[in-house]
Amino acid sequence: MVQEGRARAQIGTKTVRGGPAMTQRSIKSAERTLRLFELFSRRQERLTVTEIARGLGIPQPSASMLLTNLAGLGYLEYDRFARSYAPTIRVLLLGSWVGQRLGGRQSLVALLEDLHQTVGEDIFVGIHNGAHAQIIQVERGNHDLSIDSGQMYSLTCTSIGRVLLASKPEAELVRLVRRCNAEATESRSRVNEVAFMAVIEEVRRNGYAVTTGYVSAGRRSIAVPVPSRTGRVLFGIGVAGPIERIEAKRELILQGLRAFQAAMLESDVINNDNARATDVLKDRTCA
Repeated sequence: MVQEGRARAQIGTKTVRGGPAMTQRSIKSAERTLRLFELFSRRQERLTVTEIARGLGIPQPSASMLLTNLAGLGYLEYDRFARSYAPTIRVLLLGSWVGQRLGGRQSLVALLEDLHQTVGEDIFVGIHNGAHAQIIQVERGNHDLSIDSGQMYSLTCTSIGRVLLASKPEAELVRLVRRCNAEATESRSRVNEVAFMAVIEEVRRNGYAVTTGYVSAGRRSIAVPVPSRTGRVLFGIGVAGPIERIEAKRELILQGLRAFQAAMLESDVINNDNARATDVLKDRTCA
């Protein structure tokens, strides 16, 4: 198993001792996190560190630490050109089940469960986070899926990473491939740049990516991008399972994935008539 595949982003890697003091610090961090997402809900636009610090009434270094941690976990994305932050689709997934429980027909979780019932295999959702594809939701079947929510995987060597890369402009794509190669911890995670560009062209033509054995030996995955009505790819979704079973179901899986794409385009889950609100979820490179 690849070490980077098991890597997890963690908040608070430094242990704080002191009983009640640690509890108070944890409560303050939780309160600031909730207030941050309430601030985004009110403003419905990307915000800089300065704007967030001012909006929360906290020191800028504290705001920077909070934002860096949440970006590492995949709940925020950072636009290095505008130097601003915005929530990712992972935030939406946190409350998606509530809409389903209350009878919401456009629940993202409900759409994922429909896809799971259709294909009968493990389903995973991923976003672009730095030099990785981060898994943010998993719908498990009766099989041993060796990934979990929060884990980071190679952008260049996984199906979910390739469909996310395929949506990038050429200059950004080249930069990301080189970054992935530079940060790879194993030789098998490095790709030949010229050959990889041909792979991405094939992904773009087909509309999906297929990879085998990178995360787990004997397993294959098929993934597609999920764009909003503006054409921006917000996240990717994939199906994984034993090679023989995935191949036997390939057409069924592709039909299910394309139906999911269509349902998302028709829903209000990732689409909003308010351009500023849509911008909050748009896919930009995380730094």
